[in-house]
Amino acid sequence: MALTPSLRASKRVVFMPTRLGIDSLAMFGRYNYAKAEDGLAEHSHPGALEICHLVRGRQTYCIGKHSYHLRGGDVFLTMPDERHGTGGGPEEKGLLYWMIVLNPSSTGGSLLGLAEPESRALWRELGKSSRRHFPGTPEMKTQLDDILALLHGRRTPLRKTAVQNRIVAFLLELLAAREQASAEQGSQRLAQVIRHIESNLDDPDDLTIDVLSSIAGLSPSHFKALFKEKLGIPPAEYALRLRIEEARRRLAAGNATVTGVALDLGFSSSQYFASSFKRLTRMTPREAMK
Repeated sequence: MALTPSLRASKRVVFMPTRLGIDSLAMFGRYNYAKAEDGLAEHSHPGALEICHLVRGRQTYCIGKHSYHLRGGDVFLTMPDERHGTGGGPEEKGLLYWMIVLNPSSTGGSLLGLAEPESRALWRELGKSSRRHFPGTPEMKTQLDDILALLHGRRTPLRKTAVQNRIVAFLLELLAAREQASAEQGSQRLAQVIRHIESNLDDPDDLTIDVLSSIAGLSPSHFKALFKEKLGIPPAEYALRLRIEEARRRLAAGNATVTGVALDLGFSSSQYFASSFKRLTRMTPREAMK
């Protein structure tokens, strides 16, 4: 749905959808700044979630001591009651949409006209603060343009339903984008860990869960769960398999002893090395030397 020329040219537009009977949305806005403007003082939204989509430009938001640097295409969420602002900086040149979504428990239990179970599920997913800054999708701008055009358009019997449906579609797109971004980041973190394991097969002290989870930037429990989910085996077993494969390569080269390879690869004893080797290769270390 195309924006009118006046809407496209507007520097700043703000709507209060509650006036249309859309109780779930306290505010919907868009700014299109040709130059930097005054910054946002620190503030909060009691019981409400704020979603920002920076279509183009750059913008910095601060929550406590943490700064988040947005680029064009990014999404940024602030949780209910979190104090946030631009940290003394300006609202920068760019195009940005924002909306403030109210907790369905404060609006009679319904979020955007959804049934109560769907309302609770959608609010719960939106409120997961583990990842609040991530790349959006091109579809998001189209959805937000449609919402703005409907809010600005003439009143019709179905306008409220159309707006609510567009917002639900946007929120579902947002959740899918966040999940994709988390998966990609998880894959990047695991790739770093695997490179580290491959480079440190001779030193088990560098292959402990504490070390590997630190490289991934995750708690040990979260790291172990993510690693097993993506690779199918625990990280310790993965590292052991790589060490055994390296041992097999060295033994097959014919210029090393079983004890020497075991010691070089940091195994605590020749017996442990031999039992691990046979379990994973179906042969003894000496058989691998033939």
